[in-house]
Amino acid sequence: MASNFKNASYTFTSTDTDQTIYTADGAGQHTAVVHSMFFANKHASSNCAITLKIADSSAGSSRVVLNKVPVPPNTTLSLDKTLNLEVNDSLVVQSSRVECDVVTSILELTTCLLYTSPSPRDRG
Repeated sequence: MASNFKNASYTFTSTDTDQTIYTADGAGQHTAVVHSMFFANKHASSNCAITLKIADSSAGSSRVVLNKVPVPPNTTLSLDKTLNLEVNDSLVVQSSRVECDVVTSILELTTCLLYTSPSPRDRG
C-alpha cells in the first residue's frame, strides 16, 4: 500500500450550509485517515458554531462528529483524534459565520499494483 499526505482547506462563504471539504475518491484509493482538523474563528468579537459530519457512502447516511460547537473569537478549535474514511466517504462542515476557516491533514492510502513477469513455473 502506498500513502500520500494531503491538506484540505475551506474558507466559508455562506453560513449554516453543508460544505464538502474532502472526499476519499482517488483512483485506486481505499481509505483515508484524517489526522487533525483546525477550525479558526477570525471574527474579532463573536463566536462561530462549527458542525462536522462524515458522509458515509456505504451506509447512505451522515454521522455528526461535532454539532454546533462554539469557537470563541480569534481562537482555533483543534480536533486531534483520527477519523477514518472509506472510499467515497466525505468530510462535511458548516459554520454559523463566514469568518471561519478549516484546515485538515489527511493521509490517503492507495493500492499499489505490483506487476511481475510470469515465472518459469507459470509458463508450463
